[in-house]
Amino acid sequence: MNEQIITTAMQVLEEHHGFARTKDFIMAGISPYYIKKLESIGEIERVKQGVYRQAGQINELPNEMVEVSKLVPKGVICLLSALSYYELTTYNPWEYHVAIHRGGKKPKLPDYPPIKIIYLADAQFNIGIDEISIDGSAVKIYDREKTICDMVRYREKIGIDLMKEGLRNYLQSRHKNITRLVSYADKLRIRTVLQKYLEVLI
Repeated sequence: MNEQIITTAMQVLEEHHGFARTKDFIMAGISPYYIKKLESIGEIERVKQGVYRQAGQINELPNEMVEVSKLVPKGVICLLSALSYYELTTYNPWEYHVAIHRGGKKPKLPDYPPIKIIYLADAQFNIGIDEISIDGSAVKIYDREKTICDMVRYREKIGIDLMKEGLRNYLQSRHKNITRLVSYADKLRIRTVLQKYLEVLI
C-alpha cells in the first residue's frame, strides 16, 4: 500500500475532526478502490454507510442532530425526527425532517446527512418551538404537543400508522400535556381531526 495514500487519508480524517465521508476521500484523490483497501488493511474503519474513522479510535460519531441544526440554523427539528427524539416511535427515520419558515431561503444542503425541508407558514412555524441541549449545543425542536399536531396534519404523507403509533405512545407518556395539545390543535385548525383519533385511542 502506497504510504502517501495512507498519509493523505489520515490528513482527510484530521481535517474533518476524525470522521470522513467517501466523498471527502475522493475529493482528496483517494479512489473508492483505495478506500476499500485502507479499510481491509485496518487503517480506517467504517462507522456507518459512507462514513469512516481511523481504525482503533474510540471517539463517538458526532451527534447528527447537532450537525443538522448547524446546517439549517433557522430550522426546527420536526415530524418523525422529533417523534424519534422523544422516543414516541419505534421507527428509525432515514432522513432528518427540519421545518423552516415558508418565506425563508432554502439552505444549501450536503449529501450527508440526508435532510428533508418542510416549509411552514407563520402560524404553523412559530408554535411550540423548544430548545434542547445536545452535547453542549443548542438545538431547536418542536415540543411533543406540536410534533403530534404536525403528525396529524401530515398523516397522509408520513403514514397514518406512524401517526397513530406516535399519538398512542404520547397518550401513555408521563410527559403528555393534553390541554396544550388541544390548544395547539385549535390554533392549527386540526382539532376536529385530532379529536377523531383521540376518541379511537383513549
